[in-house]
Amino acid sequence: MHRLTHIFIIAFSLLTLLAIPAGSQTPDSLGRIRYKYDFVVPTDGNFVAAIHAANNRPDKSKRYRIFIKSSMYRIKGEGNPITITENGKELTIPSPMTILTAPNTSICGEGMRNTQIESMPMHEGISCTSTLFLKGADSTYIQDIELWSNYRDDMTAFASRAVALNEKNCRGNIFKNLSLMSNQDTYYTNDGGTTYLEDCLIKGTVDFICGGGTIYFNRCDIELRERGGKGDVICAPATEANRPYGYVFNSCRIYGEKEQEGKYLLGRPWKNAPRAVFLGTLMELLPDSLGWTEMHGTLPRLFSEYESLDNQFQLVPTKLRRKQFKDANNVVTNMRYNTYLTVDEADKYDIDNVFPGWHPERKSAQINPPEVHIKDRGSIYWEDVPEACLYAVCKNRDVVAFTTQPFYTVPKGTAEGACFSVRCANYYGGLGERSNEVVYPNR
Repeated sequence: MHRLTHIFIIAFSLLTLLAIPAGSQTPDSLGRIRYKYDFVVPTDGNFVAAIHAANNRPDKSKRYRIFIKSSMYRIKGEGNPITITENGKELTIPSPMTILTAPNTSICGEGMRNTQIESMPMHEGISCTSTLFLKGADSTYIQDIELWSNYRDDMTAFASRAVALNEKNCRGNIFKNLSLMSNQDTYYTNDGGTTYLEDCLIKGTVDFICGGGTIYFNRCDIELRERGGKGDVICAPATEANRPYGYVFNSCRIYGEKEQEGKYLLGRPWKNAPRAVFLGTLMELLPDSLGWTEMHGTLPRLFSEYESLDNQFQLVPTKLRRKQFKDANNVVTNMRYNTYLTVDEADKYDIDNVFPGWHPERKSAQINPPEVHIKDRGSIYWEDVPEACLYAVCKNRDVVAFTTQPFYTVPKGTAEGACFSVRCANYYGGLGERSNEVVYPNR
């Protein structure tokens, strides 16, 4: 390309980008529609302000994309007065929860381990401690962040209920590279919904995955935290009676504190008609041989496994798994299901069967980065990636700018030796891996 032509294209594109407000859609140089983030934290405000902006936007039929830069963000929540009961007394407290009610919202960070949203509730409770509460917020997409409910800033509060993520009546949610951390009730799938999680990490102690709905955990890590010598309980499903599927753990990994070896339990039945299956799960720490335990006299509809593996990749013995549970009248009932699925039964838990007509694993697919080049001491460029929603430009691996065009002009005054790379965003705004790095300036 002729040098003058190259300079003209860069100048024209920069003027075009400056004229486009954040979040609006814009055609690229070839006429394809692309998007920018609607709200960038902390550039445009804090995390709570971003959620409020998503809730208050006039057109909720269009996707609203939030990007959160790498950092630790401690939030207080919305602060509106709520009434709770503690030790038999009613208290009015500022709400520590941040609530998203709008559908079609994306919340994307730079990375699961370096973009952290932490709340510190001062009163425990499953209904009043959500770091993020998705209340009827259908089609929410979350990627590359950690939500942490840090009760009273006390990591030894083993029996305190503090919810990191609460979903209520949400349909079609997708979570990719999302970390959820607390002790008890970390992830509350409150009432019926449909959610797909992929490559996520969930940490906790007691019932740290609990509630109703059809929730599919694909290749997720489940981390068992310390509980003062007592055994953890991973899940407490409350699956609605009309649902053929409840909690599905597919190709997941269970690991954590060594004190949990032989002590923890896979789950217990909370209410309704609980269902939970573990398929091809790598159990680096083995559970109690019974596998499951009782709760409140509720009978499980199905608690089962298929090809659970130990840390040597050998099949885990399941002959002693619990099949007898006491009902509400304290009568022992022998469950009719098998605690170990057959091949045909396990095949029914394919994503296409669990979510017919919906392909969340395709929607969460990451966009491969292009090869980046540098020239003229101040311009980096790359081959256009048609499926990319936008490009994030990284300096020394931190996101510093966004563009919808396949080039970027390095600002004057940039230190010599700075390394630049590019990440591509999928339709929802989730960023893929970084490209190769180029060193500024080019000599």
